[in-house]
Amino acid sequence: MIQGETVRYFAIGLMAAALHTPAWASDLPRPGSPRAPVVISGPSFSITSYIWATAIDGKSATFPPLPAADISLRFRDVLKELNGAIMGSAEMRVDRWSFLVDGQFSQVTSGGSLPGPFFSSLKVRSQSTTIHGSAFYRVYENAVISLDAGSGVRFWNLNNRLQILPGLANLRIDHRVSQTWVDPIVGARLGIKLSGPWSLTLAGDAGGFGVGSRLTWQALGSVNYAWNDHLTLKAGYRALHVDFRRRGFSYDVTQHGPAVAATYRF
Repeated sequence: MIQGETVRYFAIGLMAAALHTPAWASDLPRPGSPRAPVVISGPSFSITSYIWATAIDGKSATFPPLPAADISLRFRDVLKELNGAIMGSAEMRVDRWSFLVDGQFSQVTSGGSLPGPFFSSLKVRSQSTTIHGSAFYRVYENAVISLDAGSGVRFWNLNNRLQILPGLANLRIDHRVSQTWVDPIVGARLGIKLSGPWSLTLAGDAGGFGVGSRLTWQALGSVNYAWNDHLTLKAGYRALHVDFRRRGFSYDVTQHGPAVAATYRF
């Protein structure tokens, strides 16, 4: 029973780590302007804030030697346990090149009582950090469509602490596990101009290839509304998968759910 409760509480912690999504900037022509794109003489910048209401499904063994357990959690489960999260992204575009940095940090503390007299309760603290950096090149652009292709790296760190507090056994267990890895990735981003201030963004990447994780991929799509020349509001859906295994530690999950974002360009 201790094992089952531990896996459940830590799975909620992992889920909170997913409250993020990459910048969806697409640099399409200004709203209402059907003109052909022009060459940009200097750099332009954008910052994006966002939230991702994610569910998580998969299998994880994040406290070796406990075996892997199935995970299936909804977004509402994590909101009860979230201590806080910091997230943001920035992008710089120079002519056909763009450079994106995206970072997120979250912490969740979960806990509960344990059955039986030997232990009183358990507490699980999960910290997650993800930093994504990519360089894109605009391979095609007209007044309606833009296509970027590029590559980069995604840095992962999971830092977990399990505490089992004593009961009649007068035994306290304090166990810490931390894993860090870096995945190379390749990806593409497609922007489609619709009527008026509306546009679509489709993006995806794949990586890992045994360098860090066995495989990681993500896919997202959004509908965008250009409020003005500087502010764009976005709503869409994103899925992120990673399969990482090392010395009894495994994290093979898919996070997916709706997302909203706001991008400011200057």
